[in-house]
Amino acid sequence: MSTFDPQSYWDARHTRRYGPESVGYAGLGVPFNVWMYRVRAHVVERELRESGIDVARSDVLDIGSGTGFYIALWERLRAKTITGSDFAPFAVRALKEKFPSHRFVELDITSDSLPAAVGAFDVISAFDIFYHIVADASYEQAVRNIRSHLRPGGYFVFSENLMRDARESGEHQVSRTCAEITALLEREGFEVLRRAPVFFLMNRPLKSSSRFLSASWRAIRRITSMHDRPQLSHWLGAALYPIELVSLRFVSRGPSTEMMICRAPARAAEASRRRPAVRRPDIPASG
Repeated sequence: MSTFDPQSYWDARHTRRYGPESVGYAGLGVPFNVWMYRVRAHVVERELRESGIDVARSDVLDIGSGTGFYIALWERLRAKTITGSDFAPFAVRALKEKFPSHRFVELDITSDSLPAAVGAFDVISAFDIFYHIVADASYEQAVRNIRSHLRPGGYFVFSENLMRDARESGEHQVSRTCAEITALLEREGFEVLRRAPVFFLMNRPLKSSSRFLSASWRAIRRITSMHDRPQLSHWLGAALYPIELVSLRFVSRGPSTEMMICRAPARAAEASRRRPAVRRPDIPASG
């Protein structure tokens, strides 16, 4: 049985180095992670805009807010209200200081039940969070909790790795298959509206056998590992950023992280319905 303690792990990461690398890709350094987050922001904002979600009229809950990158994004999009959350006490304290006009709660989304005081929301976001939930039972509970705190017709916006054939498991990360994830979403009554790749070159191509992508990633790792020359990582990220944005418009399925936008049933009466746990052959994608 695994002895991995996620709360201790993330609280230690935040305490040791609170910033882009504490929530981003460990080992790539701050400069490159900053550019990775710019790509994430571009994709998320584009997908939200094209989905037609009225963010200005939405009460938003962000799961695993970390350093507040997505809190700032929801601010920029002028969400009606923003509630942030994290299960690392250090992160919650830092977020309250950084964003005093918003509400922050210490929250474990995998808990058997969440306090009713958490509230109900029009949009719940969870970026780069779910593949860090290693236990399947906890993963399923997290989806149920999100469903229970969404208003009828509300949206669940999240990122995942959506493996094609087989899952990839590690001590503090499990990348599940697209079939597993969509089946769970459908059992909870969600309708998948959009699916889009978040990265093409700038993340590990865990779903691709392309020699070009593998060689590119090895080169990126070599350059970003030169921690005594952070300017190289910065210029590498700056050079790849426009290439990444163009590439993402021409691919419908990414070699690494992707994002999904799902909608809960529009009427309360539909909440008790559960769809069959079957794989959908075609999920709407952008690009």
